Amino acid sequence: MSFFERFSLARPTPTRAACQRAFSLVEVLVTVAIILTLASMTMAAVSVANGSGKKVRTRTVIAKIDAIIMAQYESYAGRSVAATSDAARGEALRTLAKGDLPDTWSTVATLAAKSESELTPHQRAYVAVWKSVDQAQVVVSNASPECLFLAVMHGGLADCLDCDSLRIEVGDTDNDGMPEFLDAWNHPIAFVHAPSGLRLPFNSNANFFSSALPFDPVVATSLGAKGGLMRPLIVSAGTDGALGLGADASQIPGSNESRDNLTNFDEEAKL
Repeated sequence: MSFFERFSLARPTPTRAACQRAFSLVEVLVTVAIILTLASMTMAAVSVANGSGKKVRTRTVIAKIDAIIMAQYESYAGRSVAATSDAARGEALRTLAKGDLPDTWSTVATLAAKSESELTPHQRAYVAVWKSVDQAQVVVSNASPECLFLAVMHGGLADCLDCDSLRIEVGDTDNDGMPEFLDAWNHPIAFVHAPSGLRLPFNSNANFFSSALPFDPVVATSLGAKGGLMRPLIVSAGTDGALGLGADASQIPGSNESRDNLTNFDEEAKL
C-alpha cells in the first residue's frame, strides 16, 4: 500500500450531518419576512388589477344602458305636442319624457291613476307591471335602479326580443321582486332622470349641467356649464356601494361616498 493510500484511509470522512449547517433563528425570520412581503405585494397587485377590471366592466355596462336611454331621451326634441307656446311645448315634452323614463315608483303610481288613453305604450307597460306586483312590498328606497330596469326591459327601450344579448348582470338586491341591473360589485345601477344638482368631477364647485331646461327653445349648448343641457344620469356606487347623492344627484353635504361613483358623464367631465 502506498503512502497516499495509507494517508487516505487514515483521514476521517466527514458525515452528511457535519457538512450541513443549521439555519439560525434570525435567518429563518428574515426569510419568512421576505416571503410575507412578496406575498403582500402580489396580493396588492392582484387587488388593484381586479379593481381596475371591475371598473372597466362597470363602465361598459353603463355605456350600454346610456346608449339605450339617450336614444329615447333625444327623440323627444322632435316630437309634436299640443301646446300654445314654446314654453308650454317644453313643459309638455319634459312631462312626456318623465313618464316614459321614470326614476321613482311614485311617478309610475301617478301614471297608474290615469286612464289608459292618456298613456303612451311605454307607460302602459309600466302600469301593467306596477299593477301585477304587491305594491306594499316594493322597496321605495331602491326605486331608481328598479325603474331603470323597468324602462329598458319592460318599456321596450332595449328593442330586443332576447335581451340576454345585452350581457348585463341582473339581480334583486332588496328581494322585493323588482329586478335591477348590477355593476361589477353586484350593486344596483342607479338612474336619475333630472340630475340638476350633479357636480363632476367629485367636489367640483359648479353644477355639471346648465340651469336651462331641456326641450325649451334652442339655446347655446354650453350655457356656461360643462355638461350643457341636462340629461339623464346613469350611475354606479363603485366599490363602497354607497351613492352619496340626493334625489337631484347633488352630493350629500359632508359625505365622501360619491367620490368613487362611476357615471355616464365621467369622460365629458375630464375635458
